[in-house]
Amino acid sequence: MAREISFLRPSGLPILAVILFLFHPTYGSPPPDPVGQRLALQPVFTALEDKKGAATADDLIHRPGDFTPLASLPKGDPVSYYWLRATIHTGDRNDPGKILSFSHLTFVDVYLYNDTSLITHRAAGAFQPGSKFADGDGRFFCSLPLEKNHAYTLLIRVHHTKYYQPQFDFVLQPARQFFASAHTKESIDIALFGAICILFIYALLSWIVSRFRPYLWLLLSIGGIGCYALSNNGYWIEWFAPEHPASAWLLNPHFLYLGLLGLYLLVVDFWQLRTDFPKVYAWMRWVPILLVLRSLSAFSIDYFTGNYFVSGLIDRATHPFMLLVVGYTLYICWPRLNPARRYLAYGLVLLCVSGLYLTIAILVSKEQSLNTVSTVGNFFNIAIFLIFATGLKEEMRRHELAKQAALEELNRLQQYQNTILERRVEERTEALRVSNKRLQNQKYQLAERNTKIETLINELHHRVKNNLQLLYSLLSLQLPIVKDGVSRDILKGNIGKIRAMMLVNEKLFNFEKGRNIGLCEFITELAVHLQKIYDIRERTRILQDIPAGISLSDKHTLSFGLILSELFTNTFKHAFRDHPDPCISVRAIQVNEHRLEFYYSDNGIGIPAGDSTEKFTMGIPLIKDLTRQMNGQMSISGEKGLHYSFTIPV
Repeated sequence: MAREISFLRPSGLPILAVILFLFHPTYGSPPPDPVGQRLALQPVFTALEDKKGAATADDLIHRPGDFTPLASLPKGDPVSYYWLRATIHTGDRNDPGKILSFSHLTFVDVYLYNDTSLITHRAAGAFQPGSKFADGDGRFFCSLPLEKNHAYTLLIRVHHTKYYQPQFDFVLQPARQFFASAHTKESIDIALFGAICILFIYALLSWIVSRFRPYLWLLLSIGGIGCYALSNNGYWIEWFAPEHPASAWLLNPHFLYLGLLGLYLLVVDFWQLRTDFPKVYAWMRWVPILLVLRSLSAFSIDYFTGNYFVSGLIDRATHPFMLLVVGYTLYICWPRLNPARRYLAYGLVLLCVSGLYLTIAILVSKEQSLNTVSTVGNFFNIAIFLIFATGLKEEMRRHELAKQAALEELNRLQQYQNTILERRVEERTEALRVSNKRLQNQKYQLAERNTKIETLINELHHRVKNNLQLLYSLLSLQLPIVKDGVSRDILKGNIGKIRAMMLVNEKLFNFEKGRNIGLCEFITELAVHLQKIYDIRERTRILQDIPAGISLSDKHTLSFGLILSELFTNTFKHAFRDHPDPCISVRAIQVNEHRLEFYYSDNGIGIPAGDSTEKFTMGIPLIKDLTRQMNGQMSISGEKGLHYSFTIPV
């Protein structure tokens, strides 16, 4: 199984590229025609510079004397129109056709004459619209219908608009030989681009599966440099813009800048320059700005002036700065890089070597080096991306190992923590069980104590009630025996007070059982009892205005009951002598939840003018003392009967 999936690793991608190359249909095609000959026309050309572009082929075919040998032609304006002239003699062998090929010239017009008669006119060139090509011709070649044993005059009009000095590298060769060479080159390109596509897919799938961000930057770098290679080899123009090749060629350097931007982001992210190497990052952060400025300047120069030569010079002028930044980065970061990250350093070194090679090749061979540079550059790119992918894979492996170790440590700590928690839970459970048992014992003891207290209270209540009832009964039995009026009044007052205390005792006992002591009910029972003692005929009307919700607190009930007993007793004894309509009024108002106002009045004789309340009756001082014990206040008015006003805390 390991042998079957090894091709999916980065190191297996070159094997796939070789397989694509071996099984391509053109591999093993027949060798060039041994009969044909490959003829370079540059040594036999005579040339003419047409600065205005006004000359025509029909005119120049009759003016051979205006042409000079190409080697003797002075170096002129790169964007001038140049006419090339050569005479071709064919042999007596049958030739299936000749191909005239060249490289990199932007606009080429080929005229073939037999004496002065035009046989054919063909158009070609890097920026020539595809619709102008004849059937079977291409952007950098055209076929010539040559017959044996003939002499032909070949006129070629060249207009090279890139501002590079034009190189007239025209070659005449048999068609079979040319197409065999072209197919061989295409086979190599297919193998290289196939490997780049596989690398692109590998980086894409790796990023989708792992979400490891450096794979995204590697994807951007592969895509940008791969598109640059496609554009540099002319495939981009043929696939997407055959009618607008000049516009499509404008994108060529920007693909490279996009790939370099992806490489920059890969280095910054993978090496964590922002946090681990802040000084290096201070240098490196200018790289994106430089790439953007370079891209804008290249587009502006190429689009508005078409001067690709100046644009290339500016591009090459930035190479020393880029190499300096890469060298400084490698020098500073290398000692602190782990083995996985050093793979990226190896790729950067190889990138610098390839950059130096390509720069030197372009400086030496100018545009003629583009084909070789593109092929060699693709090999370098594949090797660099393989190294980068290997480093990323190794880093992912290290991350997985570190994650696994961290998970194992986390599991160990979790188990240890669970053990501690279980032990603490057991300890707390045991402590809670002991505490609950203790609380149950305390609750049981408290319940027993409450039962005893309740029993004692009930016993105390019954004894107090029995004693009061005994006193009440004894005094009631003595009342008919006593003949003296003063003694009878004193005895009746004591019986009323004892009855009030009996009533209070009964109310307090009910209060302890959960019932409130209602003021209205309390006053009614006490008033009815005292009226039976002092007003047997019940001539006195007792008016009550007591809201049903007013209640008394237990600590004030006894004092308030004695006050009421004293008030009713005084009224029945002294207020209604020979009164035709005796009346007592009792009223209470709940001022708030803490204060109660109580009013007692009668329509008796009141207090004569000039007499004090102390002189009039001895019960009023007792009432004042009881009011003071309740922290209350009272006032008395003696006009038209007696009027009492109390403010009592609830």
